[in-house]
Amino acid sequence: MRRQIRMTAFHVRQFVSVPYFIQVMVVATLTTTLVQYLAFNAWHGVTPTVVWVRGGVIGLWSTATCAAGIIGFERYKGTLVHLVLAPVGALRSLAAVVSAAASFGVLALPLSWATWSLLSWSVHAPSWRRLAGVTAGTLMLWLGAVALSLAVAALFVLTPNAISYEGLLLVPVFLLSGLTFLGSGAPGWLQPLSRLLPVGLPVQVLLGGPVSVSALAGWTCSTLAWAALAGLLGRAALVRATRTGTLEVV
Repeated sequence: MRRQIRMTAFHVRQFVSVPYFIQVMVVATLTTTLVQYLAFNAWHGVTPTVVWVRGGVIGLWSTATCAAGIIGFERYKGTLVHLVLAPVGALRSLAAVVSAAASFGVLALPLSWATWSLLSWSVHAPSWRRLAGVTAGTLMLWLGAVALSLAVAALFVLTPNAISYEGLLLVPVFLLSGLTFLGSGAPGWLQPLSRLLPVGLPVQVLLGGPVSVSALAGWTCSTLAWAALAGLLGRAALVRATRTGTLEVV
């Protein structure tokens, strides 16, 4: 575990050394928060908490999807094959790369909150209970984003054009997270699908909503299932990529 943390920290430093990845997080977070702020002032259709949570979640997931770009970037640099052949194992090496993207994306939440506070000139010290809820929701959201990103990254090992698919991943997860239908409620057909992704419950926790034991158990099973799926897909993808030679620079 300690070695995994060190590898993730190393890749976080590599991540922030590329201006593009920083730009993705900052631009996605600020633009979303600004749009939500304008909506709040126009018709008060959202609450202040919804404003910064939406901005933070979109910023985090936009950054997490950069895991596809990171893999493509590592392939471009010619280092992907070395990561896969590392003594610690290919899956652990790639997991550190993907976790680095989601870890940096967590900064989108405080950035969104700070942006809202500056725009509205309303800074209130949260209670310890609320602070604990936000911390727990952030940790759950990070774990869910990592699990999803691992599965996505496992598929992106197969193609040298992985960065082209980053934009396709944002909207489906945003819809299934429940943030779009806070006022009217999600359609009936969408609710079962939203339970399959480990990001819906963390959003409820961040918003301060009630969480049942059964919902927490379902989120845990969903997160573990996505992580297990990522492992299976990762092994299959690596075998195929090794055979076809797509780990090298293309």
